[in-house]
Amino acid sequence: MCIDLQMLSAYMDGELKEPYKTQVKEHLEHCAACRNLLEDMKKLDEKIQKDVFLEEELNRNKDAIYKKLDAKCFGEGRQVSFFRRKIQMSIPTAITAAAAAVFIFVGGFVFFGSNAKETNDILPSFSVNADSENVRLVSSGKNSLDDYTLEEILQYLDGKGYQVDISIKGLQPLEEKGE
Repeated sequence: MCIDLQMLSAYMDGELKEPYKTQVKEHLEHCAACRNLLEDMKKLDEKIQKDVFLEEELNRNKDAIYKKLDAKCFGEGRQVSFFRRKIQMSIPTAITAAAAAVFIFVGGFVFFGSNAKETNDILPSFSVNADSENVRLVSSGKNSLDDYTLEEILQYLDGKGYQVDISIKGLQPLEEKGE
């Protein structure tokens, strides 16, 4: 498996660290295709280093260069949407950004949450006093379903519009204990 261009370029520039540097060197000893590619890259680098463009020549060709870059990077004149662009950042930058967000978040609570009066000024709230005029007893807890007779339950359900049909099968009458 041959070496990719980025690794070969880093090797050529002396930016490759061990053990990758040794692996690339060993691969180049055995692979003629990669050696030729490295030589071509070195020749191209030498040509670029030799050619010095004058400021006047760059200014004259600036528009043509921008048009070529625009066509190559953005396609046929269309621009890449902000949301489709790749965001590349190093790990230390991402960690710093995350730490800053946490610091701002926690700092907001410390700053605004330390004094209740200031917090109420910034975030107004309301309170309702509970008294007999605005509190209604929903359930006293005294009555349960066992406190009502079957007839009272049926009358209540009938009053609400329910149609209830009850049939009792195999029921034996209870004997009274006093007899």
